[in-house]
Amino acid sequence: SSALFLLEKYACAVSVAAAGVILGWPFSILVFLPVTVYSLFRGHFKRVFLSGLLTSLCLLVLSVVADYYCYGKWTSSVFNLLKYNVLGGGESHLYGTEGTTFYFRNAFNNFNFAFVLALLFVGVALSARKNYAPDLLIVVSPVYIWLAFMSLQPHKEERFLYPIYPLICVAAASVIDSFPYFFHDKYANEQSIFEKIAKGLRPLILGFILCTSHSRTFSMLNGYGAPLQIYRHLEYHEDTGPGSILCIGSEWHRYPSSFFVPSYISEVRWIDDGFRGLLPFPFNETLGGTTAAPSYFNTKNKASDKQYLKDIGACNLLMELDLRRPYPSRGNDLSTWETL
Repeated sequence: SSALFLLEKYACAVSVAAAGVILGWPFSILVFLPVTVYSLFRGHFKRVFLSGLLTSLCLLVLSVVADYYCYGKWTSSVFNLLKYNVLGGGESHLYGTEGTTFYFRNAFNNFNFAFVLALLFVGVALSARKNYAPDLLIVVSPVYIWLAFMSLQPHKEERFLYPIYPLICVAAASVIDSFPYFFHDKYANEQSIFEKIAKGLRPLILGFILCTSHSRTFSMLNGYGAPLQIYRHLEYHEDTGPGSILCIGSEWHRYPSSFFVPSYISEVRWIDDGFRGLLPFPFNETLGGTTAAPSYFNTKNKASDKQYLKDIGACNLLMELDLRRPYPSRGNDLSTWETL
């Protein structure tokens, strides 16, 4: 949408924005607001408005039809999401709360000095007075809007920053591109030595950012890759027999997905380690598939007594991390368990 806006294809920019909001994440409407509003004024208002309206209506109809097919009743997951989070208010703080600096620290972790440059965009790029600066300000402004809005919410997750990830890169690139301007003498015909040095620094700065980013990736794989490596070992233990049950204790939040669970394991079950939030249940086709609304689900994300496996003896395999917490660490009982 931002790219189409910069190419002055305003109707397409608004249509893509509508698709992003309806098919993607409704709350991303905050990210699209600047581009959408300015597209309406910059382009042919009626054409741009109708383009966004028709796209929205068509996608909403398709969304409602898909919801009816899956849920067996007329409903809209788009409006339900907005209603639940804005009016209903789920207990998201059960899954952790953070202070207002969380996203700034997290973004610096992921983008290092590129994030710092992105935050300096308003001062640097506009001071450089590049001919593309006004339009870029509209495109980059959601970075500031999104950071401000999300930082005020008590429950924070890294994934909530994804909508502005590309814009952070655009802002940082623009700032790096503007460096030579500050040493440019508009009355001189030749470039000054400082302007040449500034141009030479651009690839060096970009290279430094890329090297630091790769270091971050390697650090993540090395420091946090244990769950993926451990789950790969499951395929070597088929001797537990078909229909085995894999139990997970304090590691529920590091469960990578059923993709890593081999076919001889029939169920993945949670065991009570003190967490009091709602966790996923095994899919039960007998209740009606996706059209069912099982009683153990609730709008406050509160834990259900049924989500935990009471009979630990039914577990064939146990995935557990001993954090020396006040809750029992079952894997330490070597009379029952063999450590793999």
